[in-house]
Amino acid sequence: MSPSQRFYRGERLKSRKEFDRLFGRQGRAMSSYPLRLVYIETETPRSSFPFQAAFVVPKRRFKRAVARNLLKRRMREAYRLHKQELLKGDKENARQHALLFIYTGKEAMPYKYIERKMKKLLGQLGQELTKD
Repeated sequence: MSPSQRFYRGERLKSRKEFDRLFGRQGRAMSSYPLRLVYIETETPRSSFPFQAAFVVPKRRFKRAVARNLLKRRMREAYRLHKQELLKGDKENARQHALLFIYTGKEAMPYKYIERKMKKLLGQLGQELTKD
């Protein structure tokens, strides 16, 4: 039986402290246009999940909340479907990480494009974490 593909409440990054660290100088970043990933290892484990993720679309580029929510929904769905690839590479690693996905594109991209870029970012992150 395959593991659940749900995006549980515990997998959502909500800690203001972790957000401050991600936006500060401590976060490490990688990007694949139109997505940018900033990640850090959390100081103290906050949940039973190895990764906690948040999704951000800037209000400066997308004035209407409908457009921002659409893009966040697309990013969340792509993450939910492909997070298993990230978990496979990090089995022996017991550390917990906070992930922040930022949409940097100037216009809304279709879901298939976002999914392909999300898959690429998760693969890069998996390689980066196994290297450390």
